[in-house]
Amino acid sequence: MSALRQAMALSLAFLVLLSIGGLVLDDIVTEEFRAETEADLREEFPQISAGFRRDGAFPREIDTAHVFSDRGIGYAVLLADGTVLGPVQPEAFDLRGFDILEGEALFEPEAYEALERIFELLEEDDSDGQPIAPQQELFDVEFEAEADLGWRIYAGPVLDGVLIVYAPGISAFGSDLTTVILFFVILLSLPAIVVGLIFGLRAQRRLNHIGAGFDRIADGDLSVRLAPARVRDDIDELTVRIDGATEKLAASIRQMSDFSANIAHDLRTPLTRLRLHLEESEQAEDPQAHSAAAIEQMDNIIAIFAAIQRIARLKGHDRRDGFRTFSLAAVAVQAHDIYEAVAQDAGQDLSLRVEEDATIQGDQSLVMQLLANLIENAIRHAGEGAVITLKVVGNVLSLSDTGPGIPEDEHDRVLDPLYRLDRSRTTAGAGLGLAMVKAIADLHEADLQLMFGPGGVGLTVQVSFPPGMAPSKS
Repeated sequence: MSALRQAMALSLAFLVLLSIGGLVLDDIVTEEFRAETEADLREEFPQISAGFRRDGAFPREIDTAHVFSDRGIGYAVLLADGTVLGPVQPEAFDLRGFDILEGEALFEPEAYEALERIFELLEEDDSDGQPIAPQQELFDVEFEAEADLGWRIYAGPVLDGVLIVYAPGISAFGSDLTTVILFFVILLSLPAIVVGLIFGLRAQRRLNHIGAGFDRIADGDLSVRLAPARVRDDIDELTVRIDGATEKLAASIRQMSDFSANIAHDLRTPLTRLRLHLEESEQAEDPQAHSAAAIEQMDNIIAIFAAIQRIARLKGHDRRDGFRTFSLAAVAVQAHDIYEAVAQDAGQDLSLRVEEDATIQGDQSLVMQLLANLIENAIRHAGEGAVITLKVVGNVLSLSDTGPGIPEDEHDRVLDPLYRLDRSRTTAGAGLGLAMVKAIADLHEADLQLMFGPGGVGLTVQVSFPPGMAPSKS
């Protein structure tokens, strides 16, 4: 259930990051409001004290219900004789500068209860839906007050007394913000987990489908296809690759089956002849001739298996360790020089056209063998009077002939080892020439194509080597 665990882990990570982000935001906003509250107190204190100095005396009393300014800042005064004007307890005047106190430590009990009622009224509306008068008298800014509200205070001497200015502390705002954050974390927890479960279960079902498909493939059902009709994400891309690998595996198994059938078919004749020669050698007038014929049949069988082994070795990419840089045209010229006379003896014409030379990276001897197999195959099957053309255009090598060609539906099959057209089974060979060509082309990562010759006559074999192959490190 890895997909489900991953989805749940991502959901929990989202909630954790949301909580951390909320706490960081709480700290930033709280610090900002703390600084703003202190700035307001610093500004309010000299304004109030300036009024007292201008009047030369303190007021006779301070009404608790009207103690706050329009910015939500209240004040109280401690006179020289110990009388307190305002709702503040005498102990609060012992402080100097900035400090923070809980409401019960700052206000007198009766005043504290009155303030609680005032804060409750702040959230109430009259019958017309308009705020009631105390809110208009006390605050022009809206804030939520609680019974345990912290208060920020600033105290200092004025005239012959002490003045305290106070305002709702930042602890209330921080508490509310934290509560909101926790509320949203809890509120989002269930949807996040549900969404994580939905996506996790969906991904897990897709992985289970892939696992079940693998089980069927392991049981031999190579017709299984896992990719959906529309590829949407990396899991779908994975199923496309699995289907591609399954198709290649099915093709390899089918090729192995055809290969085994071709071996059985093509070796039956030489083995039968070998058996007849061995049986007749004892009673024949010339046993040595039968022995020589038997040895010839054995050599043919050995040559077939040697060619099969060479093809198998070519499929190993370790042969690339011997790659070197060489001219493709130079190899073509060499092959033309060798087989031109052979083609003439067969009543055919072999020509070479080099339109553009190219330097490729590969095994020169194997590319030479590729050309030799193509030319020998054309000489053997094109027939007398055929024209064979070898052409080099850059990194593309092609050989065309004007012979009978190969049916289009057989183009892929003739590249399989030991596969031969019906008309070719009466000629010499074992059906390994083009298979060898394909193995050499695959080793060089070249594109091998069989097509009709010019004008739709004969056969053209085209080998396109990769351009600009980097030199091999040896």
